[in-house]
Amino acid sequence: MDTIKCNGVIEHVLSAGNADVAKRFSSDVIFLKAPMRQPIDDIVKDEIEELRAMKRPKGKTVDKLTVFVETNGGSIEVVERIVSVFRNHYAFVEYVVPNYAYSAGTILVLSGDELYMDYYSILGPIDPQMDSREGYLPGMGYLAKFNELIETINSASEPSKTRAEMAYLINKFDPAKLFLIEQSVEHSKTLLRQWLPKYKFKNWTTKETSGDAVTDEDRKRRADEIADCLGKAEKWHSHGRGISIKELESDDIKLKVINYGDDADLRRNISNYYGLFIDYLVF
Repeated sequence: MDTIKCNGVIEHVLSAGNADVAKRFSSDVIFLKAPMRQPIDDIVKDEIEELRAMKRPKGKTVDKLTVFVETNGGSIEVVERIVSVFRNHYAFVEYVVPNYAYSAGTILVLSGDELYMDYYSILGPIDPQMDSREGYLPGMGYLAKFNELIETINSASEPSKTRAEMAYLINKFDPAKLFLIEQSVEHSKTLLRQWLPKYKFKNWTTKETSGDAVTDEDRKRRADEIADCLGKAEKWHSHGRGISIKELESDDIKLKVINYGDDADLRRNISNYYGLFIDYLVF
């Protein structure tokens, strides 16, 4: 008699949980829990290609992917490659955030046709992280402090009163880093302006208040507003600031999100799969 191994039992239950969620969503399902840094894009590519090559019942095709996401963020370039992989293989891509998806993770989940969250789920501001001796630091904070010092220096009536600020500016701020941060923020906003109208807003055809038809310009304008709002350091204050479903649907952002907590059966499916997956990683 073969020895029963704990890992094997958990993996079997996880596979069953994945199948339950896949059946509920009528899709292929993957769980992406990782920083958005290389080589996760390569790993995703290999996994998706393997999934697509899998044998299926005769006559059954799946052109929809459901992605569970939990990440602290990372590189926007890595996110762009991951989205390219998903879109190369699936016509419809949706994301589920049971807990959190920060920074570059926010850009990732906003590339979807649909986004599922509940009251506990959070996204984060568009805030590129940069390498430093202390680890990864939030780029928006670096940029905001630079702009604050510049404003203090420029508004001073007497130059002698800003010597300390000038010295700090010269010694602590690297023009190359500032440029990279500015470009990364703009890259993130550009991707949102591209992806939101193409995927999330594609079925937005009528304005709720006036009943007028929605134009391509309307979709682009909304994407601009969302990108700008999520990129405001002075609004969110912190890289780790959580943006809830309530805030996403507020008048500031006006983003439609599916609250899976409203469906008890779906919430149970998602919670069971997510909880076991996280416990397995910890175990």
